[in-house]
Amino acid sequence: MSELIAWGDESVQTQGGVTPTYYMGACICGLEERNIRNQLFSATKRKVPKLHWRDMTLSEKRKSIPIIETLSLPHIVVAATPLDGMVTSERARRKCLELLLPALEREYGVSRLILESREASQDDRDLVFVRGLRSRRFISRLRVDFAPGSSDARLWIADQVLGAIGDEQRGRRGFSSFLKTLDMRELDLRHLA
Repeated sequence: MSELIAWGDESVQTQGGVTPTYYMGACICGLEERNIRNQLFSATKRKVPKLHWRDMTLSEKRKSIPIIETLSLPHIVVAATPLDGMVTSERARRKCLELLLPALEREYGVSRLILESREASQDDRDLVFVRGLRSRRFISRLRVDFAPGSSDARLWIADQVLGAIGDEQRGRRGFSSFLKTLDMRELDLRHLA
């Protein structure tokens, strides 16, 4: 039996009159990286090392989401709100991981989550937190690894999905039918302060 892998990213939405929110999302994808890379790069004519939602034109965004939609992959997103200064973004991230990892392992059967890497010290803190979740039995066998965003196009999927959520929240319509297919989980940060 092959390993079930999820690919994840995070996004902090604070602009555009929306409730400040920390998003963490993952898609479960066993498709070949080269295939995903070629399909997603077809959304742009520019030479870029990776697709990144905030750097894309509206036309590129409108091409990338239908590509992702046709892949028919499961997506799970945790939205932590309000990110209003009472809770740091790093604390919100940990709370998102605390909800996301058990869901991936228990509900979806995922054995490995690969997140887009950040600073090495931040990745190290995440790994310490994951070990803590394992010792507290939130998860048992789920492994978390990190990779640079440009190294694997499967990481771009979560970036695109989270970007589409942010645009939809700010009133830029066009992705709502796809977003209805996501497994969205909400986390109220007001009880953590």
